[in-house]
Amino acid sequence: MRAPRPSDAKRLLIQQYQFLDDLSFVRNPADVLDKSEKDELQKFIVALATQFKKAGWEGDGEIGLIWLPPFVDVGVEDTWGTYVWHVKQSNNGTSWLASDTSLDFKRLREQNEHLGRGDRVPVGIMFTACNTLQKRVLRVISNVSRQLKALPTRPIAIMTEIQEELTQAAQGGLVSQLNYFLDDCYLEVLQEVLDFGNTSRLRLGKFKANLSPMTYIPELAEETAGTRDAESGQWFTIKGLISDIWQSYKFEPFKQKTEMLFKACEYKVDAGIHSSIMKHVLLRNCIQHHERQVTADALRQAGLKEFTVLRRNRSTMKLGVGARISFPLAELVELAKQLDTFAMRFDAHTRTRIRSLHWVSSSWFRDAVQK
Repeated sequence: MRAPRPSDAKRLLIQQYQFLDDLSFVRNPADVLDKSEKDELQKFIVALATQFKKAGWEGDGEIGLIWLPPFVDVGVEDTWGTYVWHVKQSNNGTSWLASDTSLDFKRLREQNEHLGRGDRVPVGIMFTACNTLQKRVLRVISNVSRQLKALPTRPIAIMTEIQEELTQAAQGGLVSQLNYFLDDCYLEVLQEVLDFGNTSRLRLGKFKANLSPMTYIPELAEETAGTRDAESGQWFTIKGLISDIWQSYKFEPFKQKTEMLFKACEYKVDAGIHSSIMKHVLLRNCIQHHERQVTADALRQAGLKEFTVLRRNRSTMKLGVGARISFPLAELVELAKQLDTFAMRFDAHTRTRIRSLHWVSSSWFRDAVQK
């Protein structure tokens, strides 16, 4: 197991407990972690001590490691288990615990109700991206609904054309927001795997990337070129690698993007939601590159003979090869519902699958979850 970086200390959840009397199970971190990273480990312990002191630790006692096996139902349900950092101060016997996942045990929870995290609450690392998708999708639908209602109700020849332009622009907006979402989520995966130690053992699949190592470390003035230390060089290299992989990911076809993200997170999307999303991605491609007409290739990729589009009265219309593409508002509302459900489920899955947490202010969290 690699040694955590000093910056990782700020991401841990600090709790306290009275009393842990048998400390024979607490191990010296140097005996557990990669012995080639002693300097990195020492820097992390200094940073962790700072976090413990902020929570109330008085500074005495030795920081050690406790391993919790996977059957205690903490973190990811696999064979890895969870490591908890521990220190016990001698004057009152209080143990301080730091973990990268919530330790939701009744007695521990009862002793930490007063401690909390100030005005912050824990969320999964995909929460912000998922919530952003939900809110932006709602905004697109609200805007196009308002625009359509503002049009004159009396029949005018050009009105149908205006309505089609508005709904097609809205459909493009929904597909764009989905792509932004995938990009944001994959960046979180890259950071978790390459920068934050990959404690959840996420597996990156094969990817294409144009790597530019010479651009990772900024050019330094000649007189300061010899002052760069190894740690800063490594930091820039990791950030540069993540940036190069992420930039390449953005240009992957939609099918490959979803496969790369979902495989890394071991997520299986609902078949109905996947079908609806793919339909709109393929139709968007037809609009942009094939003069708004359904192509045989788009239907082949979808595995369909015709696309089905929902109308206002819940009836449907069929779009076969060569059909001109138009979107009733009801179809866009249905897509928005599917995207909302998809974001909610993906956030719930990754919160279980990925140990790491992000901490956000309580007020921001309340605003984020309000719809």
